[in-house]
Parts: sequence; structure tokens; C-alpha cells
Amino acid sequence: MAWPGQEPLALVLAEQADHATGFPGIGALPDRPLRLLLAPTRHLYDSLTRGRLPHWSDGAAFPEQHTVVLLTVGPSDRLAGSMRHELAHLALRWHVGPRAPLWFQEGYAAVAAGEWDRLDALRLNLEIARGVRMNLDDVDRALRGARGDAATGYALATTAVLLLHRWGGERGLDPLLAALPEAESFDAALRATYRVTADDFEARWQRDVRSRYGWMSWAGAMGMFWVAVGALLVALVLLRRRRDRAKRAALEASQLLDEQEITP
Repeated sequence: MAWPGQEPLALVLAEQADHATGFPGIGALPDRPLRLLLAPTRHLYDSLTRGRLPHWSDGAAFPEQHTVVLLTVGPSDRLAGSMRHELAHLALRWHVGPRAPLWFQEGYAAVAAGEWDRLDALRLNLEIARGVRMNLDDVDRALRGARGDAATGYALATTAVLLLHRWGGERGLDPLLAALPEAESFDAALRATYRVTADDFEARWQRDVRSRYGWMSWAGAMGMFWVAVGALLVALVLLRRRRDRAKRAALEASQLLDEQEITP
């Protein structure tokens, strides 16, 4: 469903959604009806989502209604990524039901959509560099918080799912997503797949984040920033010197001409 003027965009996105596949541990979307709603304004987006989402939200998935809502303000290439993120929510919910916690849902969708830029927020996050002080329940709360908190929450959720993906080796998330539909809980699926409890996983995840995004990562990221700033300053100084030399040469040439004109 699209509003006037959005028909070409709607056709492109509908075609992409119809052939969406490659969701980790799931594959293609099941053969079910899917409704895609394109909202050209924030007001209309809030109306379609019944005002239940944060003000920074630009995409929403409603698995029970087989519906995805997208705010179409912005570049079209962003919309394709946003749509795949929301389709991943549908794929996951339809595959495992309500067993997955929020952090896994959002981390899975980010991994499925290839949103690796989310991890950049952790490399420059001083609080993360000092050590993860958030547990996974805190991540869930951050995901529904203000924009800055949510950005950190999404990034941390992504790292948690990537850790589970690495534990799966070549099979990635396949073993966990095979166990989840029949498991009594997410914790039970972790036990069956990786032989760890939810608490064990949380502790190992915190250590993993510290090792990957601790002081060395933060210093490296900040170092690259200052290297870039330094290079820019050097370039500006060299440019200024070049201009000064050109001005000085022009001034000296002008003075020489003046002296030649007044010489008897």
C-alpha cells in the first residue's frame, strides 16, 4: 500500500520483499501473505503504528498481522535495508514464536540486514571501553529508550547474536534456530545448543565485548580520528603556505615593476 507518487518505489520494494531469502538459520520467508505499508510522512507513520513506537523509529514489523510499515523519508537505498530488517523480524517470529528475548530479536534483525555500521557506535563509546556495565535486561531497556541509548542497545544486541553465530561455527545460527521452536524457553535452547545457561552466556558475552571494544579498540578508533584531523590540519597549513608564497611572489614582482618604472 502506497500513497500517490510512491508507486514506483512500492513496486521495487514489493519485488524485493517477495524474493527475500538468506535469513540466518531460516532461509527464505514462508509462503504467507505479506502487507507492506509505505508512509510518506512521520504523522502518517505514527498513525499506522498507532503511536506505539519511539520517535526515532522508521520501520516496524507486526508478525501477527503479516505487516511491515516503513517511513519513506530519506534515501531509497536506506529503505531496502530497513525493510530487510523488518522482514527478518517476521521471519524470526514466524519460525520460533515468542520465545526469543528482545535483544535477540533486534540483534538477529541487524545481523540479517548486514547493519555492521551499528558496531561503530561501540568503538567510540567510552563507557563500553571502561567495561560493559549492562546486562542483557539493560540492553532490552535501552532498545526502547532515547535515540542514543537505543543506538548502543542495538549495537550490543548485535554483538550478542554475533557471538552465538561464532559459537555455531560453519553452521552459524542454524543449530540454535533449529532448537528454539521446540524449546520451552530461550534458556532451554541455549542449554541444548551450546551447553550454557542464559547467565553463563551473559557473562561470556560481557567478556567478549570487553575484549573487542575495550580500551585498545577505543584508543585505536580515537587515534584514527586524530590522525585524520592531523592530516587535515597539515593539508590546510601546506595550502596556506602555498598561497602565501604565491602572494609574496606577486607582491615582489609588482614592486620590481614599480622600481623599473621610476628608474631614470
